[in-house]
Amino acid sequence: MLIILKKLTINNAPLLLALCMLGWAGNTIAGRLSSGEISPMVIVFLRWAIVATFLLLLKPSKIINSLPTLKRKIGWLFLMGGVGYTGFNSLFYVAAHQTTAINLGIIQGVMPAMILAGSVIFFREKINLIQIIGVIMTFLGVLILVSKANIKVLLLLSLNYGDLVMFLSCFLYAGFTLGLRNKPPIDPLVMMFFFSIAALFSAVGCLFVEYYYQLVKWPSDLSDYLIILYIAFIPSLFSQLLFIRGVELIGAGKAGLFINLMPIFSALLGIIILKEAIEIFHFASLAIVLFGIYLFMIIGKTS
Repeated sequence: MLIILKKLTINNAPLLLALCMLGWAGNTIAGRLSSGEISPMVIVFLRWAIVATFLLLLKPSKIINSLPTLKRKIGWLFLMGGVGYTGFNSLFYVAAHQTTAINLGIIQGVMPAMILAGSVIFFREKINLIQIIGVIMTFLGVLILVSKANIKVLLLLSLNYGDLVMFLSCFLYAGFTLGLRNKPPIDPLVMMFFFSIAALFSAVGCLFVEYYYQLVKWPSDLSDYLIILYIAFIPSLFSQLLFIRGVELIGAGKAGLFINLMPIFSALLGIIILKEAIEIFHFASLAIVLFGIYLFMIIGKTS
C-alpha cells in the first residue's frame, strides 16, 4: 500500500508542484519572521552552504562516482545553480529594497508566461487559445491578490529601477526552468549537490559586496538559526527537488504555471501563522488561479 501511494505521489505533478509552491511560500513567511535581523546575502550564502554540506554527507559515494559522467556537464551545472538559485534570489532581494510589494507580485506573476513563451520558442511546444486564457486567468488571480481587489491600486502603479531588477530575476529563473530540459540522467540529489555548490560559490561574491557596504548581519539567536534551517531544507532543498520532478513530468511550460500559486499560499500562510486579516479577495484569487491551471492542464489539453 505504501509503495503504491509513493508511486502515485512521485508521479503526480500537480500535487508535487503545489507542495513545492507551499514550501516557497513558507520562505516568504520565514523572511518576514526574521524581520531584517539577518542580511539577505547571508541568508543566500548559508542556505546553500547547509544544503551542499547535507547532500555531501548524505550521498558522498554517488557524488564521487558521478564526476566522470558529469565532466561534460559541469559548465551547465554551475550555470544553472549560479543563475537559477543565487542569481534569482540575490536580484529578488535587491528588487525588494527598490520597489513595492505590489510591483514585485505583479512582475513575478508574469514568470509563467515567460517560461511558456520560452517553451514555445525554443522547444516548439504547442499551446492553444484555451491554454493562453488559462495563463491569463492565473495572472488575473495574482493581480486581484496583490491589489487587494482594488483597481485604483493598479492604476496608480509606477515603474522604477527595482522593477527592472525584479524582471531580470524572473527572467533568470525562467531560464533555469527551461534549462532543466537538458538535465543529465543522474540522481536528483546528486544534481542538487552540484547546483548548491554553484549557488554557494556565486553567493560568496554577493556576500563580499554586502560586506563592502557594511550591511552584513549574521544570525544572532536560536530563532535566527531555526529560520535559516527552515529556508535551507524546505524552500531550498525540498521544494527545488519537487519543482525539478514536476518539470520532468509535465514540462517547463505547464510546471511554470503553478508559480502563480505561490503568492496566494504566502497570503494564506500569513493568515494562519502571522494572524493577518482574511479577506474575500484571498479566496477569489485562489479560485481564479486554480481555474486558470484547470483550463490549461485539463480543458486546454483536450481541445
